[in-house]
Amino acid sequence: MLIITILSQRTYWKNVRAAINRFKKKFRSVEDVANADIEEIEDGIKPAGLYRLRARRIKDLAIAIMNRYDGDIGKILNLPYEEARKELLSIKGIGPKTADVFLMFIREEPVLPVDVHIFRVMRRLGIAREKDDYETLKTKLETEISPSERLKVHLILIEFGRNICKAQNPKCEECPIKKYCEHYRKKAMKSLE
Repeated sequence: MLIITILSQRTYWKNVRAAINRFKKKFRSVEDVANADIEEIEDGIKPAGLYRLRARRIKDLAIAIMNRYDGDIGKILNLPYEEARKELLSIKGIGPKTADVFLMFIREEPVLPVDVHIFRVMRRLGIAREKDDYETLKTKLETEISPSERLKVHLILIEFGRNICKAQNPKCEECPIKKYCEHYRKKAMKSLE
């Protein structure tokens, strides 16, 4: 799941699936990955793109899990959330979003990870400010959204950001929440000038 999370960043799911299928054919264990040549890992994950950068991250991750946890990520998963998150963040290549996504899907932690799509939607709605960082926006959203709804909201906001509130050419006219959107209001005001 950690590898899927790393590969899925800014990548289409179809490409992630192809990369994971290739990766699984090449590697059977964390130890296999830790001992592999970078080129082997790159070849396994090539369909996901950014394979050179990601291959290094994946190898570093596998080495860290082998060295620190004897190849058993379950040792991290058995820790309370804050400790598990801290351990994950201490591994080179794992940031807050990756740690939160991993713990949300693997342990069903009631967190709300924030990706680029969620940031964009929240900025356009005026909920996030330009200077807000990951932790600030995550805290704002988790304060307002009940733990039982966070996974669903996370997935809905990502899809909404990908399909309606896109970075380029957002579909404002189709947007069901445009009346709440500061971005839409500013755009409408500009067109009146």
